[in-house]
Amino acid sequence: MAASGKFIHNSVHTGLTIALTNAYAAGTRHNLPLNQDMSTTLGNKAGVARLSALWIRVDTLAAGATSLTIRLSRDTAGDQPWVGDTTATISTGITTATAGCVLIKIDVDYKHLADANLYLHAKTNAGTCNIKAIELTWEE
Repeated sequence: MAASGKFIHNSVHTGLTIALTNAYAAGTRHNLPLNQDMSTTLGNKAGVARLSALWIRVDTLAAGATSLTIRLSRDTAGDQPWVGDTTATISTGITTATAGCVLIKIDVDYKHLADANLYLHAKTNAGTCNIKAIELTWEE
């Protein structure tokens, strides 16, 4: 009997130092492969996923950085956005005002190609910060 129900997966990336400013830079991106989760049934084939949420941890907040604007694109240059520009306030730590996180609810279907890659592009509203970790959750 085939499995039924909803299967939740994630693409987790830690140990990062992605320097952000208040402008997009095509070279400042991060690959989010949907087939990274070893429990996925996608493997290297095309399929459909429902993108659920994007969590980003930042540190070294400086010069007024209080929010991130992100986009997820199908290409490395950011010219084919699948999830358009979305802005979220950085929730800073209770004891550390120079670090925090954003969580963005996506809830978008994504019919992907065999390589199953999306690319995260991000910028601050002002100042600078570093992305330290990213987690994209999705379901099939």
